Amino acid sequence: MKPTISNLRRRQHGITLVVVLLLLVIVTLLGLAAMRGTVMQERMSGNAAARSIAFQTAESLLREAESLAAGRPSMPASGCSNGLCAMADPGEPSAWEADGFWTTAGGYRSSTALETGNIEAARYVVEDMGEGIGGPSECTSDIDLSAPTCTSTGGGANNYRITAFVQMDNGAQVMLQSAYQVP
Repeated sequence: MKPTISNLRRRQHGITLVVVLLLLVIVTLLGLAAMRGTVMQERMSGNAAARSIAFQTAESLLREAESLAAGRPSMPASGCSNGLCAMADPGEPSAWEADGFWTTAGGYRSSTALETGNIEAARYVVEDMGEGIGGPSECTSDIDLSAPTCTSTGGGANNYRITAFVQMDNGAQVMLQSAYQVP
């Protein structure tokens, strides 16, 4: 005699349901792992984009500060005032290296034109680094300084160190420096 369908159903005790539920749990865990990896990659690319924007903004600040330095501004006798810093004493750190210099209202100069969107702070200082001789043999080339050539008349050339600081709203920070010589 052949087993009937009703007899076969009685012998099964729900093992199919258990197997299907286990497979569903495994597929769910694989999906969650894939989502976690995707979210991590999205965060990494967002951070890379924010740093790139901060870096480009800092470069723009350097150009803005170089145009200020090109006019040979009057430097303060000591400390920093409105983005202009006096030469530090030998062996002493520069004023902008002090803790909290960039976050407290201080001697830096802000560029409000660049503080847009995700940029919280776009600040810079022009630091006096002394006067050079200015003859052609004493001047650096445009490879390492922004001034293309120095005058051959023997007049003094002003040397500046420009420091730009940019902070994004997500915490990314970039600080760039350049040396600038005005013949």
